[in-house]
Amino acid sequence: MRKSSSKVPKVPQSAVAVDTKSLAKLRARAREKGKKLQELAQILGASFDALNEGILVIDYNMNIIILNRYMRDLFKIEDNYEGKKCYEVIQGSLIPCRGTSCRRVMFKKAGEEEELVLIMDGRKRIFEVRTYPWDLPDAEIKGVIRTFTDITNRRAVEESQILAGVSKYMAHTVRNALMPLGGYLKIITKECADEETRSYFTIVEDALKSLDEAVDEYVDFVRVRGQVLYGSVDLMKLIQLLPDLVSGDEAKDIGLSRYMEQADIRFHIVPGSFRIWGNEQLLIKGLLYMVKGCLQTCRDFCAGRGSLNIEAEVKGESLELIGELQGAEVPEVVLVTMFQPWSYAHQEPSFQHWSVAILNEVVLKHGGKLVVKRELGSTVFHVSFFRDGLSQDL
Repeated sequence: MRKSSSKVPKVPQSAVAVDTKSLAKLRARAREKGKKLQELAQILGASFDALNEGILVIDYNMNIIILNRYMRDLFKIEDNYEGKKCYEVIQGSLIPCRGTSCRRVMFKKAGEEEELVLIMDGRKRIFEVRTYPWDLPDAEIKGVIRTFTDITNRRAVEESQILAGVSKYMAHTVRNALMPLGGYLKIITKECADEETRSYFTIVEDALKSLDEAVDEYVDFVRVRGQVLYGSVDLMKLIQLLPDLVSGDEAKDIGLSRYMEQADIRFHIVPGSFRIWGNEQLLIKGLLYMVKGCLQTCRDFCAGRGSLNIEAEVKGESLELIGELQGAEVPEVVLVTMFQPWSYAHQEPSFQHWSVAILNEVVLKHGGKLVVKRELGSTVFHVSFFRDGLSQDL
């Protein structure tokens, strides 16, 4: 029986050469496309890292695909985060977040917006979080893209605007009530007061003035919180103008003249220059409220006429402004009420004025630090400003 034999057809040598060349070209094109894709990925990664908002991309199983630099810096995340669960990396949790919008967005295939409040380094921060689904051409949801935008300052401005409107309305209402009261009181005092009752009318008149002043200070406090910084200011030049400012129109506007008889004021200002980024009118207001706060302290706690020594000097990278009120050794508890009079109004003794709180707001806005302390026989107001706008001790 004859065995059948099959011959393998020979492939021409030229065809082998052509296929080898085609394969080489395909590999070269693949390498070129891979290189372009790698370059594109680097460009996209650099673009994401340059954004001033957070970008988080996760897959359907909550594994991180992209986490830009803003998010890594915000949550202090190390580089080895790829492929890990987002709630493990960001929240430090072993279980998924409750109530998160990620699953809802995947299920609904529609985006959502929400506000997220976080306490970071002891400070409340508000983020506007947008969550969007992402998919491939087959329309199957593969995961979500989340963006985090810090709106803390925007919310603070909005709240300040609302508060300014409310305070303006309240100030208008109170003044409308005070004007006739003050007028009628003068008429009644003139017609009815005698030696026995005159002191009582004086007390009532002084109380009305204090109420009117409290309204003005509160409105100023709200205005100061809403003010912005907008230019370079030579703070030392402003301080050198302080001896003239205390008797000028700005001082009258804040009611400083009412307290000028409480203490003798002496200035010891070393000439110099100290430029910071700030608001000139706001700084002038703060300086005048420092003087007013010292004189109010003297009125409340000095046994007689006091003495106020104001010193200012540039020392290296800081400007030191000191108001030493001699003759007023205030109680320790008052040192707290000075900064937040609204929180300690029920407390006795307490500081019932807003001047120091206004001064503190101005100082903080300019990156400075205010310390009020009592010493033997005196109370010291110590303000420090810094060239870089930031205290190392804050």
